[in-house]
Amino acid sequence: MNIDKKLTQWRAAGHIDETTAARIAAFEQSGQRPILLYALGGLGALTLGIGIISVVASNWQAIPRTTKLGMDLALGLALALALFRSATRVQLWLTDVLAGIYYAFVLGSIALIGQVYQLGSPQYQGLVTWSLTTIPFMLLVRGRLLGAVWLAGLAVTQAFCFAALFDWLDDFWSQATTLNLAISLTFASLLGYIVIARARSFVRARPHVSEVWTRMSWTAVVASALAISFAFYDEIDNDKLSWAVAVCGVLAAGMVALLPRLYPEVAPRARTGMALLLASVWLLLATATTFDRAALPVLGAIVQVAVLGIAAWTVLALGSVRSFNTLTALIALRVLVMYFEVFGSMLDTGLGMISGGLLTLLLAWLWKRKSPELAERLSIEGTPDHAS
Repeated sequence: MNIDKKLTQWRAAGHIDETTAARIAAFEQSGQRPILLYALGGLGALTLGIGIISVVASNWQAIPRTTKLGMDLALGLALALALFRSATRVQLWLTDVLAGIYYAFVLGSIALIGQVYQLGSPQYQGLVTWSLTTIPFMLLVRGRLLGAVWLAGLAVTQAFCFAALFDWLDDFWSQATTLNLAISLTFASLLGYIVIARARSFVRARPHVSEVWTRMSWTAVVASALAISFAFYDEIDNDKLSWAVAVCGVLAAGMVALLPRLYPEVAPRARTGMALLLASVWLLLATATTFDRAALPVLGAIVQVAVLGIAAWTVLALGSVRSFNTLTALIALRVLVMYFEVFGSMLDTGLGMISGGLLTLLLAWLWKRKSPELAERLSIEGTPDHAS
């Protein structure tokens, strides 16, 4: 929200006087964080970190390995001292930058050690070491960008660990059992990220990191529902899924029961939307992948539009108009793509394109007419930007 524009409107309407407007503006400015500064710092840290990884991962045939390790150790010690100094002096921006550099540096150091000693260890072992050893100083991070990078790193580590685990289990268990376990653990880990992001101590200590973790976790929920719906595009003729559907149903029900505790400040409308998204993932898993059926691409497309609609309604109830606008645009785009899928034979005469364009324009008109009214009504009960 543009606070200066709103203050001008409120003054013109006689709701507040000049003194009150000045006090509100001063309060809002005092609470603002230098977003551009943090963004540039985070991008600079990530770029430098990627550069370190690139240099370390290169083949230094002309440099003795003792020199490589000595330089790496010296640089690591210098970064650690600088990070400790900035953290103890509560230099928040510098701490975020150094933590981001150190995060990438540790991964590069692990790659260097593996290269020097020709360890040949599985990739997941290096990633687990990286994720575990970087937890202490990543807990110092306060910015959204590095918080998102941290969560992405944890998710990548988990994916490699799961891949190695399931590959090993294939030698002992049937493919169906391994598949059921994979789906159950993946769904459980997704819900686990939601719970961790909303832990009270985490929210109090790192509110901005908690916010971005919450956003990313719920985005993953929506993405999971959309991905599962693509199963309708193929014919299903197997009975591999069995107990995973029941396990995911129990987990989804448990998470729905936890929503009031995880989001006590969120409007009931928004929590209902969250519950519907969780239910959608389970329902699609049960209907799209379990039973024998023919290909149903039209149903898959309709389901995707419905999922996006639930997500849009949820973020609007949360007061996040920007996310609502984005999801509305995605719905319009998906409807247009649906016309290519369903009415492919009509495209030669252009009728499919005309009807699709008219429907898209209708959606745009409805959005323009109704979104401000809905946002104003729902935001009375909602708290902005808790999930999207």
